[in-house]
Amino acid sequence: MDLQTRTSGVGPRRNRPRRKCKSIRLNFRGPFQEGDDAVEPAVWRIARDSRSAASPGVEGGAAASGGHKGSGKSRKTPGTVSRTREICGYVTEAIVDALTQGSPPWRSPWKPGGGAAQLPLRVCGTPYRGINVVMLWRKAIAMGYSAPFWMTYRQAAARGGQVRRGERGTTVIKVGTVVRESEIPGEEPTSYGYLRSYRVFNLDQIDGLDDQFRASADRPKVSGAGIDPALMAWFRRLDVGLETSGAPRAFYDVARDVIHMPPEDCFKDGATYAGVLLHETIHATGAPHRLDRRLGEAFSDTRYAHEELVAELGSAMAGALLGIEPRFDENAAYLKEWIRILKSDHRAILKAASAAQAACDWLMTQAGDLSGNPVVAIHPGDSGSPVIA
Repeated sequence: MDLQTRTSGVGPRRNRPRRKCKSIRLNFRGPFQEGDDAVEPAVWRIARDSRSAASPGVEGGAAASGGHKGSGKSRKTPGTVSRTREICGYVTEAIVDALTQGSPPWRSPWKPGGGAAQLPLRVCGTPYRGINVVMLWRKAIAMGYSAPFWMTYRQAAARGGQVRRGERGTTVIKVGTVVRESEIPGEEPTSYGYLRSYRVFNLDQIDGLDDQFRASADRPKVSGAGIDPALMAWFRRLDVGLETSGAPRAFYDVARDVIHMPPEDCFKDGATYAGVLLHETIHATGAPHRLDRRLGEAFSDTRYAHEELVAELGSAMAGALLGIEPRFDENAAYLKEWIRILKSDHRAILKAASAAQAACDWLMTQAGDLSGNPVVAIHPGDSGSPVIA
């Protein structure tokens, strides 16, 4: 993808102050014809500031005591800092390992020929979120698990199941907040962020569970023949500009808030068109009047690569909900840059996953599913991203 910039005035909606920005075109050079941070999400703010934040034990989950009563400040907890870095480091190492092998885990769930992916599910049936989606997809691919359900040892036992001897769990993380009331009348309570890890097992690792977990979900799927009318109706509900010209490039223009798509006959089929449009739509969520990922500012190679990582993760997450297979740019330079970014910052993959989850949430909140139905509420706690209402 190439960046094309020109200085122009952008008038954000809802009477916000006008500001100058660059017109950034995020160009998609994926398989048309196949074969030929204004506000930091808590997930990394907590990790960065954990030197001064008391938090619960990572595995135990018991609330740690804060600093002086009513001071509003927390006691330094070196053990928490160390454990937080350990968790972030483990997650980063796992993703870097997959990237080094040339197989990003958010791409592999999508089988060639239209095999649809599904978000990993908790025992209650709600999807995991943020970085946990990537981690569980990675493990399912490596081990060949076919079931979408994951649960702790105790959750399995409570339902009459038994984790098979020798099976190893998969680490997932939880981000949350503990509120401690002040003992001084009238003083505000103090909030403590925490990051903890625990292990879950896939249904394929467990014996004796009811057949209800084996029932296949009736998921939507965008047809391969022609541009799907349901997809276009879904897209129009987002209020993002869309234009078509003979130029064989797909890109999002920030200054004009418009996605450009090539003509339909430039694509192999309707499903390919849908995947490219979804990728560019994730970029559009970063506009100043939406989630404001500062796309209008000057982009370094690192920031550009980070935005592309957000778009890849976000389109994979949203695609799993909508039945749209994302179309990924197979540029090896991106893989190399992502590896460099992740190695230099152990919070980078959590940042990208949190931003991607926020983008997915925004799309689902605005447009619902392909039929226009509101998306069912999701329990908070995985990524620190806003929760779908």
